[in-house]
Amino acid sequence: MTGFSWINLLAVLLVVALILGVIVVFARAGARGRREGEPSSVVRTTLVVAAVWAGFSVIGATISFFVILLQPQVSITVPVQDYWPALPEGTVVEGMAATLQTGSFTSAQLLVEGLSTGARVGWAISQALWWLLPAAIAGMIAVACFQLLAGRPFAPVVARTAMFTGVVVAVGGVAAEMLGDVAGSIAGEEALRWSSAEYGEVAGIEDVLAAWWPSPAFDVTLPFWPIAAGLAFAALSAIFRYGAVLQRDSEGLV
Repeated sequence: MTGFSWINLLAVLLVVALILGVIVVFARAGARGRREGEPSSVVRTTLVVAAVWAGFSVIGATISFFVILLQPQVSITVPVQDYWPALPEGTVVEGMAATLQTGSFTSAQLLVEGLSTGARVGWAISQALWWLLPAAIAGMIAVACFQLLAGRPFAPVVARTAMFTGVVVAVGGVAAEMLGDVAGSIAGEEALRWSSAEYGEVAGIEDVLAAWWPSPAFDVTLPFWPIAAGLAFAALSAIFRYGAVLQRDSEGLV
């Protein structure tokens, strides 16, 4: 078994252990809450799950980053120009439940070797960022639950953590998407752009390469959902700050 396979196996075992742990924690908390009538049991359970998930995401980001950097082969998504393979003359395909009218591929999943350093590093950072985004959100939930259990639901640290999470989601989400697109576009050029080729004649196919070999494309998208999500967390931070002001005012009246 290769090193990459062992890493995949370790990741699968971690996921299974996490799922089983979450099920057990929720089951025990639910039973305890029903017996004691304590709403805090749900908060404690959420705190544990959020903390575990944050740690798991950080581990996944680290593994993903170093696997992409150190393994000779890299699995990467590359953009391609609209492509659909042409079939040789006389080909008959039957048995489909629906009739295909038109279609095309605009991306491809490739396993490449000899990828340039720039493309490899960009892809490694983008994949690590996709792991770290849920880690930031889970960390914020864990902090909020911890402060709630301590009787400080509107502690300043909660507002700061929510704002920090908004920045991470907005900046990290945009960076992950665009870095992945740039790295994939570079990888597509390196793996699919050819300079010369030879092939035999195929009946009904005038240009074999045009029919069966996709052309690379450069496609970089600016995503807007991370910005919207970041603004939502910023609004949540403002709500926590306002709650802290109201809490101080109410404590001053007592």
